[in-house]
Amino acid sequence: MTESKPVDVNADRIPLPDPAAARRGARRTVLAGIVLVVLLTGFTAGGVAMLTAGEIPGLPFAVGGALAQLSVIVVVVTVLRTRAGGDGVSISRLRIASASRILDVLRRVLLVALVVLAAYAVVRFFLGDPWTLLTGAFVALFLWLLYRGAGRIRQGLTDQPT
Repeated sequence: MTESKPVDVNADRIPLPDPAAARRGARRTVLAGIVLVVLLTGFTAGGVAMLTAGEIPGLPFAVGGALAQLSVIVVVVTVLRTRAGGDGVSISRLRIASASRILDVLRRVLLVALVVLAAYAVVRFFLGDPWTLLTGAFVALFLWLLYRGAGRIRQGLTDQPT
């Protein structure tokens, strides 16, 4: 019978260069997430109200606002989940890999949504509805910022020293 080596729990963890900054960053992410979800509720509710009134330009607001809200929630939960379960001075490699995959999928969904939203707005523009192009561009700005932000968070997680 062969003996197995004891598992080193710390080998799976990466030390944080500044644990206090990581705690502040997590707190700021939660506060920014709450503010964004509340503010984006106006887009979603306004878009739904426009759609119920028969105004097609509200579709980008309704769909884009709901997607933006869900994206913010995914980012906040992913950041908190990555930081959870630690000793406060290090972070798990497994959680970093998981967060990186989640943010990568989120980025892909946001990119597809941006392409579909742009195509829809351009088609509506050529059908004689310039307002859909305007509302689509406005919502696309938020989706693009979320796309870039998720990419920056993902890059920050994968740039951790090994």
